[in-house]
Amino acid sequence: MKTFNLTMTICLVSLLFTSCGGRGSDSISTNEHLGDLPSIAKNYITKIEAKEEAIKQNTNMDKAFKLDKELNILKDEAENSVKDYIANNPINNLPFEQKGDDPFTITDISVSQKYNSTPNILGLIAKVTITKDVSKTMFLFIKAIDKEGNQINKKIGVLATGMFSKKSFEVNKEVELIGGIERTADLVNFEKFVFVSREEYNKTN
Repeated sequence: MKTFNLTMTICLVSLLFTSCGGRGSDSISTNEHLGDLPSIAKNYITKIEAKEEAIKQNTNMDKAFKLDKELNILKDEAENSVKDYIANNPINNLPFEQKGDDPFTITDISVSQKYNSTPNILGLIAKVTITKDVSKTMFLFIKAIDKEGNQINKKIGVLATGMFSKKSFEVNKEVELIGGIERTADLVNFEKFVFVSREEYNKTN
């Protein structure tokens, strides 16, 4: 009898945890560099796409309002979950490979806490040290690759000096470039960022 009661208790606790909010039914795969962030984003994208499909298939007007409200709540929850994870788990010193003859040396890539990331966009900050005097807005073109060297994201991301920052930078000056890359949810197998030329960016985007 005691065994039966214990089994029932375990089953009830498991059922309650799974049916409530949180990650009871989510699959989490921790990335070596980005932690749980890509999986959290991916799980929400899956839920959002399922809800959008339900709205598309629905023909009941009353249910349509309910589904639309649930979708908006889910999108807000997704953005807040991504934002909260980044705030509580700072992600710095991401691996990268710098190519090309840039007038600066990249010293650090981190996930931005200043500029909102979402399940669709990962906000990034690149810290660079100027090696040649520059008198124009600076850009970085970035792609994410996996361990096999395959590009993960469909589009190459862009980082740049701020719109309202000064346009001239002297040697040894430390500067931040900000921007983002699509999509946070696709980066579960992320290995490193590779910075490419503007020519490659123009060909693929």
